[in-house]
Amino acid sequence: MDDVKQTDVIDADKAYQSVSDLLKGTYGVYATLSNNTRMYYGSVLADEVKLSDENRGQGQGEYKWQFTATGVSFGFGQYFQTIDRLHRVLEVADNIPAANATEENTKKRIKAELLAIRGVAYLELLTVFMPQGYQPDSLGVPLVLSSALLGKPARSKVSEVMTRIEADLASGRAEALIPSAPTDPLRLSQGAIAAYQARAALLKRDWAKAAAYADEAIALSGKSLSRATYTAYFSDANESETIFKYRNGAAPQLNWRDANGDVFFEPADKVKNLFDRTNDIRFSTFFGADGGDTSIIIKYPGSERGPQTNDLKLIRLAEMYLIKAEASAEGENLTAAADAINALRAARITGYTNVTFADKATAINQILVERAKELCFEGFRFFDLKRRGLAVNRNPSDSRNTNWQDLPANSFRFALPIPQSEIFANPNVRQNAGYN
Repeated sequence: MDDVKQTDVIDADKAYQSVSDLLKGTYGVYATLSNNTRMYYGSVLADEVKLSDENRGQGQGEYKWQFTATGVSFGFGQYFQTIDRLHRVLEVADNIPAANATEENTKKRIKAELLAIRGVAYLELLTVFMPQGYQPDSLGVPLVLSSALLGKPARSKVSEVMTRIEADLASGRAEALIPSAPTDPLRLSQGAIAAYQARAALLKRDWAKAAAYADEAIALSGKSLSRATYTAYFSDANESETIFKYRNGAAPQLNWRDANGDVFFEPADKVKNLFDRTNDIRFSTFFGADGGDTSIIIKYPGSERGPQTNDLKLIRLAEMYLIKAEASAEGENLTAAADAINALRAARITGYTNVTFADKATAINQILVERAKELCFEGFRFFDLKRRGLAVNRNPSDSRNTNWQDLPANSFRFALPIPQSEIFANPNVRQNAGYN
């Protein structure tokens, strides 16, 4: 007997019947790219925050490194949803007729964007779930290249996933219909894709490519570092340094505090002590509240769309200067490294005097400190320590208990667990060591 098709099932050939439908599907892919989860874990697992006296248990398991594979997802399902959604669009795109040359160009751009987004999604997954440092032959994540909800792929090697990331991002860069500058920062531009290429090269420790891609991202962005617009920038009042962003309908401040004002996490003393509190505009932009209480994180203070609602800056110009600095220093080009750091600091610190780096070790140390300052509470710190093979070391005033003051560099905790629900659904996926 022939299979009876359920009446409530919408096949792809019905869901996508026009180029306009393809574009809507593409927007649905973009809707999955929030980095709010990474922002949270990148801070809580690292040395950026400390427990508040008002914390009622929120995030304490993660803060104390007591998380398990059954308790948190760390974005695993999110980015595989991204990948499945984009495959559903890609698999029908060639069968959708274009009414004219404009629609044909729209299709070409969509396909290139979606391949680049796949590269972005796999880069996010690899960053979270691979081991500390860059170990090419260790386990990465499953590579899925089509929509296959019942598929059971095993985890691919880190090097294999990186090869896919590089190829997908290169496909996006190869399509001239993707604009160079982020005229619409809610969609990928050539500058944004170059920025992700820089991130991937930095993770891979391909220093020459990381520096070159960072340079390309800076040039293509059409943006410049600005002190004058900086505070308002985090209130979404301008796009002065945005290369790519996510239109957020939620409240990133709720990572750190309740809607009623209760504070779950305060900024760590270790982070606040890095800043020149008088001359560095970042200190008053990141910390404070009415009455000058610097125990509150205010980096995302809200916008005209709501008191706690902000767009999430997925790629900022400042990060590219920091990648250029780190990659240049690793490549023994200390002049280029100093130039990049000086440009960033001069746009943040009143009366700043340029520095030079006498040696590579000094340069790397200062660059990592600058990353800790500029990118705090944006999801980088834990993963910066992870890729550099460094420990998490909290100040005693930030940890309360020596049991959660230090996470050794060789801890299995740096490779976050594959959610146990995924292991149950796909027995071919091996769990990261330490969580079985």
